[in-house]
Amino acid sequence: MRKAWKLAIALTLLSMTLSVAFPVQKAAACSCLLPENAAEAKERSAATFTGTVQSIGEFKSDRKEAYYAATLSVNESWKGMDEPETVVYTSWSSCQFDFEKGKTYLLYPYEHDGRYEVTNCGRSGEVMQANADVMKDLQELGAGMKFEAPPDRANAEESAAAEPERTRGLSWLPVTLGGVALIVIVVGGWIAIRGRKN
Repeated sequence: MRKAWKLAIALTLLSMTLSVAFPVQKAAACSCLLPENAAEAKERSAATFTGTVQSIGEFKSDRKEAYYAATLSVNESWKGMDEPETVVYTSWSSCQFDFEKGKTYLLYPYEHDGRYEVTNCGRSGEVMQANADVMKDLQELGAGMKFEAPPDRANAEESAAAEPERTRGLSWLPVTLGGVALIVIVVGGWIAIRGRKN
């Protein structure tokens, strides 16, 4: 009977440690029908543009819905964007789009309650060579209307690249270290108790 309890405790501690060490970042509950190409995504969206994230803040709507608000400097626009800077919102949900400060994105936001919103349920994504879908979309979209970066943003882009700010900020390192410390204490106590019995 004692061996069964020890095994149950050991398995519980192991599963707790693994869940802390390897947390699930995003639930897979977000399912959607993606547009087949850039033209369809552009038609469905309220705007189509590339922009670089300057800052990320938090926002609560009148209905107490929580959002991240990413302020972007607009680089190029194909639809709906005539200002060099805009704010795009993403809700705190399994469909949340993960913005990172200093990175550039191709966005196809929709309009909701008078503001642009984007989810990970679409063709929006980071502009980089490794993102084949976004690179294909940019090629398909062709040349858009270019925007000059505001003069005070030029240095901000360089410093933003040095200090990325993520939309998901819960740090796993302190929790993992705490879990490891707990395991060391439990195992150490178990060895000490076992040593006294022998």
